[in-house]
Amino acid sequence: MKNFPWWIFKYVKELKLLVVVSLITLVLNAGLTSFLAYFVKTIVNNVFVTKNEHMIKIIPLILIGLVLAKGIIFFINYYSMAYIGQRVIVSLREELYEKVLTLPLEIFSKEPPSNFISKIINDTNLLQDFSSRQIATFLRNLLTALGLIAVIFYQDWKLATIGLIGLPLIGYIISLLGKKIRKYTNQMQEKLAKLTGHLFEGVKNLREIKLLGAEERFIKIFTKENWNYFRKFMKIKKVEGIYPPIVELTGAVIVGFLIYYGGMKIVRGELSPGAFFSFIIALIMAYEPIRKLGQNYNKIQQSIAVAERIKTILDLPDEYKLKDGEKVINNVSEICFNNVNFRYPETESYVLKNISLTFKKGKKYAIVGRTGSGKSTLINLIPRFYDPTSGTITINGINAKELKLKPYRKLIGLVSQDIVIFNGTILENISISKPNASLEEIIEAAKIANIHDFIETLPDKYYTVLGEEGISLSGGQKQRIAIARAILKNPDVLILDEATSALDSETEKAIQKAIDAKFKEKIIIAVAHRLSTVLDSNTIIFMKNGEVVGYGTHEELYKSLADYKNLCDIQFKVYEN
Repeated sequence: MKNFPWWIFKYVKELKLLVVVSLITLVLNAGLTSFLAYFVKTIVNNVFVTKNEHMIKIIPLILIGLVLAKGIIFFINYYSMAYIGQRVIVSLREELYEKVLTLPLEIFSKEPPSNFISKIINDTNLLQDFSSRQIATFLRNLLTALGLIAVIFYQDWKLATIGLIGLPLIGYIISLLGKKIRKYTNQMQEKLAKLTGHLFEGVKNLREIKLLGAEERFIKIFTKENWNYFRKFMKIKKVEGIYPPIVELTGAVIVGFLIYYGGMKIVRGELSPGAFFSFIIALIMAYEPIRKLGQNYNKIQQSIAVAERIKTILDLPDEYKLKDGEKVINNVSEICFNNVNFRYPETESYVLKNISLTFKKGKKYAIVGRTGSGKSTLINLIPRFYDPTSGTITINGINAKELKLKPYRKLIGLVSQDIVIFNGTILENISISKPNASLEEIIEAAKIANIHDFIETLPDKYYTVLGEEGISLSGGQKQRIAIARAILKNPDVLILDEATSALDSETEKAIQKAIDAKFKEKIIIAVAHRLSTVLDSNTIIFMKNGEVVGYGTHEELYKSLADYKNLCDIQFKVYEN
């Protein structure tokens, strides 16, 4: 079958015995179903024609035994196939999640994270039905149909030929409708991804939406996407709904003709009533799995469309395979930017231009400038979230691209302006950077971040469970937990990107003093809008429109750089007022 997702079967390698059991029970189930149709001949001839009293007593017991055996076999097959299918989806979801976490950040500038969430949740749900039910049902119906067709031909090949004359028409209809369903499924899942994105955006930004009074606007957008999804979904159901009536009508015409034709043969003595009734029942029973085969085929086409979407994620480049070098370093003593230019994927304008800077251990650096000057982009190049478009960044004289990513990133601590609080306890949130840290180490980091006293006021202290995204914490508390996390990591390079913007001046100064003492032999890089927080830096780097236009101490820049002087005068005048 074209584009059939054979790659999915790699997830069942560990379940070979269960697969064998499933296949054996599939064959047995189809065989018993076919034999039950043939058994009708024995019932009719012995009960209604010859009126054999001995057989009348035995036949009910045989019938019950056959149906009981068929039921047991069906259960074993159904459960084993469901188990195999669910195991496939569990493994697939794990691989998808692992893949998403190892993707380069550039990928997310092309496709929003909500699309990946939709594919992991919604697409795998559709694929779950495929792997746990549709394949088994398709094979069961196929084998049953073949077995019943064999019974039909064994009874009377001429009648069988007439009875199955409608199969080519049914096959053509299945193929035609399957293509349409596959096309509509792709469109439907894209709409569902958009719908999931809007839902995710609305829930995540609920506070801002309420503050802006924008509920109606977001409801209107969601409603529009919801109906777009509904329309695509109903197109699939329209196509699915056309198929059963066509098959049933075709079957009714053929069966009606056969009753007339076969009845005449019985009247003429050319065919026994038992054989004819066995034939008719087998034919009617055959049309049912044939009809379901079409439905299975259409479902499989849906699943193929979904599998193609999922495969696009699995085929994306792994960041570590793509970016990993061969060299491992144990410390960072110097970071050099050499004529670095950078622009984001899919954009033409450069965010950073001709950046040449050196950061040395034992020094504290500040990067300042107006909004949009490129400060955050510059620091995102240090952990290699992105690589320069041109130019090089060297670490201890080694090109950063030659370094292994994970060991190198362990030497860097970053507290971003977008604070991330994970769903878990305070202890887990702080120790995520160092899972084997002792409680004493965690408390020391919390004290430096000036959050220990607050934690001690909580009923469960460090074992207090924080809600999703730390909803119960203030902005300042979130920042201090993030700072404690970075301090516990004890990196060689500590980057603070507006890390204390939500703190009052007194708390901010206390934290900065503690950090300066803790990391005096390391590299500290602070990105700040408030100049008062970085005046004591060894070097202040002033950026404008993606370029470094000056660097030096506060006194040197204030005297030599008009833009820096103006920014200082404006800010300090505001603070004085």
